[in-house]
Amino acid sequence: MMSFVKTHRSFENTQGFTLIELMVVVAIIGILASVALPAYKVYVQRSEVTEAISMAAALRETITEYYIENLEFPDTNATAALPESNYLIGNRITGVEIEQGVIHVAIGNKASKPLQGKILSFRPAVVTDSPTSPIAWLCGYDEPVKGMEAVGQNKTDLNKEFLPSACRGG
Repeated sequence: MMSFVKTHRSFENTQGFTLIELMVVVAIIGILASVALPAYKVYVQRSEVTEAISMAAALRETITEYYIENLEFPDTNATAALPESNYLIGNRITGVEIEQGVIHVAIGNKASKPLQGKILSFRPAVVTDSPTSPIAWLCGYDEPVKGMEAVGQNKTDLNKEFLPSACRGG
């Protein structure tokens, strides 16, 4: 019984946290939040760009098949047997335009404000002087390797921080 009384008395003397200790904890949480929130925003915007990448991946197959059959790239959506740009839309995509084999994905609709009205281009790259060699695709600001040349114009105007590393160029 004596030990219970001693233990009980020690709880009576406990004061808890001081105001200074609580303020230090709140300050640390504030600092962590101020660092984490901007990084999280960029993360969310990068994830929104993935819809453009997925859309382009599906269309690359069509354009690659056209190139294999004709040894040239389609000039327009109609030439590639694709719907008009305003019919190739998604939650974060307002349209997709084919221009000389290049896929230009316009970002918008439910996309974040910094992405609204921006374009992400996917250009085919061919082996120099070998039209029957397989083609590669360049995303955004990426450049072709030595021995290959990019086809068409890159209209990418997205900030590089929103793009995957493969699309940022070197």
